[in-house]
Amino acid sequence: MKFFHSHIILSEKCTGRTKCIKSCPTEALRYRHNKLIFYDDLCVDCGECINVCPEGVFIPVVDEISDFDKFEYKIAIPSKILYSQFNSDIHPQLIHETLKKIGFDEIVDISRNINVLSYTISEHIKKKSDGKPIISSFCPAVIRLIQVNYPNLIELISPFDVAREITAKESKKRISEEKNIDIDKIGAIYITPCPAKVVSIKQPAEKETSWINGAIAISDIYKIIHPEILKMKSQMKRKEYDESFYYGKGWGMLNQILQHIDSENCMSVVGIDNLKMILDDIEDSKLVNIDYLEAYTCAQGCLGGSFCVENPYISRHNTHILKKKYSTPYAINKKEITEKYHQGYYFMENKVMPRKTRSLSNDLATSIKRMKQKERILSKLPKKDCGLCGAPNCETFAQDCSMGEADLSDCVFLKIESYL
Repeated sequence: MKFFHSHIILSEKCTGRTKCIKSCPTEALRYRHNKLIFYDDLCVDCGECINVCPEGVFIPVVDEISDFDKFEYKIAIPSKILYSQFNSDIHPQLIHETLKKIGFDEIVDISRNINVLSYTISEHIKKKSDGKPIISSFCPAVIRLIQVNYPNLIELISPFDVAREITAKESKKRISEEKNIDIDKIGAIYITPCPAKVVSIKQPAEKETSWINGAIAISDIYKIIHPEILKMKSQMKRKEYDESFYYGKGWGMLNQILQHIDSENCMSVVGIDNLKMILDDIEDSKLVNIDYLEAYTCAQGCLGGSFCVENPYISRHNTHILKKKYSTPYAINKKEITEKYHQGYYFMENKVMPRKTRSLSNDLATSIKRMKQKERILSKLPKKDCGLCGAPNCETFAQDCSMGEADLSDCVFLKIESYL
């Protein structure tokens, strides 16, 4: 299977500093014989390589506004993180007006569906007695990390679709009916804080086709609309903005989901290394008393996404101010939500499946042989995890050797010993 990824690699710019190799949580990168090697089946699009590479080898793949000119009607679905990138004295409605000015016909808020899903998840936890902790499905990189490194935990991924997808589906159907426009001529564009959500749109793990047609990075949108916002703000006197704007339950920040789930046995984790530590504990059955795990691969959650422009701590501060100003909640119809829940309306279309990777063989005998060979090779290595062989650590290097993709002579320390 060919995997879509949210970056392209400019190998000619790589100088072999190995920062990306050591930072990659799924060991999808190597550097051998002056060449960067990328195993696309292992990549989960967490964006760590983009964040740490000083040479700009990894270039994000995102859409541009002009890519959606083919649509008759364009709707923007902003991540709640977008609003936190601006000073709190900039009214969100001004951001919406500027988005319309640059070509969007309508701005659709996802807050209502976040409210609905918060209630749905809470009720689901009460009904479910096994298969815990339920792991949040909001962060696509979390889903892919489990697919690649923790296939035994696939069953624990939350079965619910995400607010951005439900919002796109409902908005397209509503606009098609109201304006008599073919649904295929309506473009839904997500304004994203990270590359993982680009992949979830281009190649979703839980459905055949996303309801969203593309994604634009917050950083790209910010460059376009920030000057316009300042210009409009300076030219306007006091304007009566739409005071019905609601800023609440914007998933993407630590503990945001858990504030609205009626369960004491829930926990949150941010950062790829912290997440792997927690997933290891779940595999070892150490967290059986936890009902729900809110998980993000980025430090600071989506506020730390590689497409954000503001310091995540300032963004967090802005978020708290926005919540104080515009936190009057939407009313939700619990009876209607319950009915839709039983009809399966909020659930993913397909079950998430483990990803077949290079390290897995269909032949059990071959897998056992490789495992034994890996252990023999590892016993010969110095276990210094220096990375000079082009692998992130000695164990991964031993596995590469067992698969015929590296040679023991690539180990600097063994090579030195051979000369002594």
